[in-house]
Amino acid sequence: MLKLPRLAAAVTLTFVAHAALADDPAPNPPPATSQFKEISAHDQVRQLGRGVNVIGYDPFWQDGARGNYKEEHFAKIKAAGFSTVRVVLFAFRALDAQNRLDPKWLNRLDWVVATATKHGLNVIVDEHDFDDCSKDVAACMPKLKAVWSQLAERYRNEPNTVVFELLNEPHGQFDAATWNASFPQVLSIMRKTNPTRNVIIGGVRWNSRDTLKDLALPAADKHLIATFHYYDPFPFTHQGASWADEPIRSTTGIRFGKPAEIAQIDKDFAAVKAWSDASGRPVFLGEFGAYDKAAMDDRVLWTSTVARTAEKYGFAWGYWQFSSDFVLYDFKKNEFVKPILKALVPATR
Repeated sequence: MLKLPRLAAAVTLTFVAHAALADDPAPNPPPATSQFKEISAHDQVRQLGRGVNVIGYDPFWQDGARGNYKEEHFAKIKAAGFSTVRVVLFAFRALDAQNRLDPKWLNRLDWVVATATKHGLNVIVDEHDFDDCSKDVAACMPKLKAVWSQLAERYRNEPNTVVFELLNEPHGQFDAATWNASFPQVLSIMRKTNPTRNVIIGGVRWNSRDTLKDLALPAADKHLIATFHYYDPFPFTHQGASWADEPIRSTTGIRFGKPAEIAQIDKDFAAVKAWSDASGRPVFLGEFGAYDKAAMDDRVLWTSTVARTAEKYGFAWGYWQFSSDFVLYDFKKNEFVKPILKALVPATR
């Protein structure tokens, strides 16, 4: 090996380090020794509290330097009154031909987990390749197993503030029977390295509350949290959304606030609570939000009603989402959308 003079070597190493930092965060490896302490699923839900979905569609995953998220945003999320971030991952895109995760992508995820943890936030690591999986279960399963084999091993020493979510919103080919036959295979892989870490799992039909009754969670595994997503009434919450079906996609001006509409939210959540009590499984409301084509006053009322009703029934929750559509935080202005923030965290000034 060529031996450089000490000064030249130092300059070279500094240059290499800065070149690496130009594209991606500095390495933030997970703990080398276990920081994990077992916590019950019910206590975990209480610990999760109020949360927000983050970073899934951000260019950060393709190029760290082009991403919008900085350390300050995690500090702001905590200071605003949130306890949790649900980190939305499209991990399949980071797999190579042998289903190995890209080291650069993993380094970016390490930074997210470390930065959120540094600022006192719980971190839900959420595998979000739900469309690919629901279109082709046979192609999905090897990838899903490979992703969780690697992520579970990588984060096995993280504290209990790191929680795993097995797969967002199964639907399509994942009917109830197929899902119940499939997810335990992935869960068993996770349990090899994380036998008592809490894992979030939801029912089919996009984590519908109506399919919780069909979810066959392993009775012996007490470290499971059930999840559902809530966007009802859908014509209101998704009016004008380009990805919605017609006529919702082309319709705006739909209002919310009738007493019967507000009462329906309570009725829906009471049914989830009844299932939770009967099954002994605590609940995380993983997504809810009203698209920003709706009137702001109506969005605020709906958002506040959903959040307070979830809290009434003891559900932790995660608002969809921090940035992009349903926006809670405006990156251009570098500030929260205050009416939505106040709807979620009433103490906000």
